[in-house]
Amino acid sequence: IVALLFISLLTACTHKNMNQPIRKEVIIPALRKDPKPKPVASYLIPMGDPKLERVFGVEVFETPFTFKYLLSMQSDGMLQTDTLILPNLDTWPMVIVKPGPQKLSCIIGFLDNKKIFREYKMLYSVKDQLKLKVLKSYAVTNN
Repeated sequence: IVALLFISLLTACTHKNMNQPIRKEVIIPALRKDPKPKPVASYLIPMGDPKLERVFGVEVFETPFTFKYLLSMQSDGMLQTDTLILPNLDTWPMVIVKPGPQKLSCIIGFLDNKKIFREYKMLYSVKDQLKLKVLKSYAVTNN
């Protein structure tokens, strides 16, 4: 009886759960075939008189590289660019821009593989200068 109990326990521990969903491998190419010419995300707010077309904010553009984006930032007629490189989470990247804690600020982030917003960088204006601060760093490991 002890031997039968041991054998059944051993097979139960090595048997995989058949009720688990089969995870499909998603292969995300390193290069984009046709980067969109229009921004994939943006946050632009007027600064004072709308006739002067002064705005603060950012527009995010795709590049030929799937996980790399171009940030076109502006404040009071001043333009700057930077890059945003997202981690490969085995899902198509989705950039999101949300309002920041101050009036002239915004949070640039992305949705992770569970569709949870992850903060990455903050754009803000101090004394008429644009600042881009890294809020969090992300890395992908294989376990």
